[in-house]
Amino acid sequence: MAIFNQSVKYDRRIKMMTPRTTALAIAALLFGAPALSADVTVSVSKLASDTGALVVQVYDSKDTWLSDDTVLSKRHILSEGDAGQTIVIPIELKPGRYALSVYHDENNNEKLDANFIGIPKEPVGLSNDHRPKFGPPSYDKAEIEIGEGSVVEILLD
Repeated sequence: MAIFNQSVKYDRRIKMMTPRTTALAIAALLFGAPALSADVTVSVSKLASDTGALVVQVYDSKDTWLSDDTVLSKRHILSEGDAGQTIVIPIELKPGRYALSVYHDENNNEKLDANFIGIPKEPVGLSNDHRPKFGPPSYDKAEIEIGEGSVVEILLD
């Protein structure tokens, strides 16, 4: 009988919640927490071959730009017939500002091959269609705003 009495007391406390308290609790749940992640689509075009994989790398600062310290790195294995097609790669990110790099790992060795001075030997594309003329790519010029439903178009070069 004691268990039943405790249940009744608990139910009475819940019934005493005012409409205002209930509304504040619901508002805190709905609006108090920031968005955890956004569905983002990376669309990669100008794919010359269907061998190897595409590697999407996401950065959130100048300090880590084009390093191994990424916010997200996703590998998409290519299939026969992908050459010349637009490849769509879904990713999830917190809304914010990022710069993206995509490279075509044609020989599937899990790294971006470069010559002795660091110029990539494999096709590379950057967000904001950034294409540096001289020197390494700039984070500031590749940085874009990402939100729910964003589509980031990357052209490989």
